[in-house]
Amino acid sequence: MTLISTASKVSIRTIEPVDLALIARFEYSVSIAEPHGDLDRLRTMHGENGFWAELQGAVAVVELESGRMVGTCQYYRSAPCIHGLEIGYLIHSPDDRDKGYAAQALRLLSDHLFLNRLNLYRHQLVIEVWNTASWKVAERSGFVREGILRSCGFGDGDPADCFVYSRTRKDYTQELGSINGSASNEGGL
Repeated sequence: MTLISTASKVSIRTIEPVDLALIARFEYSVSIAEPHGDLDRLRTMHGENGFWAELQGAVAVVELESGRMVGTCQYYRSAPCIHGLEIGYLIHSPDDRDKGYAAQALRLLSDHLFLNRLNLYRHQLVIEVWNTASWKVAERSGFVREGILRSCGFGDGDPADCFVYSRTRKDYTQELGSINGSASNEGGL
């Protein structure tokens, strides 16, 4: 197991073989783009790269208090002409939602990717407009709503409209400067 980052309520870590049975119950747990509910297929995919590659991957979201995996975050290259990644998140059980886990995990993953993927300048989220809880997670995590993508949602039939949110490397750098500036000001400098 490789711990990636920790906040006050959750940590994010690499996905381990022991996680795969739970992940199989939630088809979009390791990929926003396509369902992966077959346990044998998940084992094969995990064996290829552990769901951790430069431009596509997933992490486990772990509740600190219990040590349980409560969800996942995923990332992938959003489009060849966009210098960034699209990120998704899923908290598995409704009992674990509305506790701030998704917002902390999203922020941890975004920070980690900016720190370690220096050639990428943007993280984006595509959230169906009806999904108020999800766009509140985005806003609490420092993402900014940019607009609406019409008829681009998930599922069959006429797709729902979606909000697009972003957090850029400039946002990340300004936030770091703000934190470091606050820390140095508290020290009397």
